[in-house]
Amino acid sequence: MLPELKKLGVAAGQKILVHRAPKAFTQELRDQAPPDILISTRLTKRARYDLIFHFAAPDENLDGLFETMETALKPDGSLWVVIPKQKQAKQLGYLYDWNAMIAHALKTTLVDNKTLTFSPEEYGTRFVIRKEMRETRNGKRET
Repeated sequence: MLPELKKLGVAAGQKILVHRAPKAFTQELRDQAPPDILISTRLTKRARYDLIFHFAAPDENLDGLFETMETALKPDGSLWVVIPKQKQAKQLGYLYDWNAMIAHALKTTLVDNKTLTFSPEEYGTRFVIRKEMRETRNGKRET
C-alpha cells in the first residue's frame, strides 16, 4: 500500500521518477497522483526530477546510486530510497544496511531528513540536497 501522497512529498505539477519499483507501486502512484504530474520509469541523463523513488537492489552500488540520483534531482527535489526492513534484508541477501546507505549518501551533497514505512516489509529514507548546496533559479548558490 502506498503511503499518503502528502507524506511522500507528491505535489501538483511535479516530474517524478519511479526507478526499479514494483509494478503495483507505480500503478498505485499513477492512480492516486494528480493528473498534471508526469511519472517516468526510465532514468535519463538530461532529465531533472522533483521527486525520485528508487527501490534499491540487494547488491546496489551505493556510491554510484547516490552520485547518479544527486545529478538527477532538481535543487529542491527529494529522493526516496526504499529498502527492506532488517529481517527481510537479511533473508533477501542485502549486502548493506541503513547505516551503510547513510554513510554513502553523506559522501555527496545529499542528506537524509525523513523515514517512512512503505509496506510491512520495507521502508524508505528521504534524501535532499543540503540547503547550502542548492542553487537558486538564477544559478547562484543560496546563502
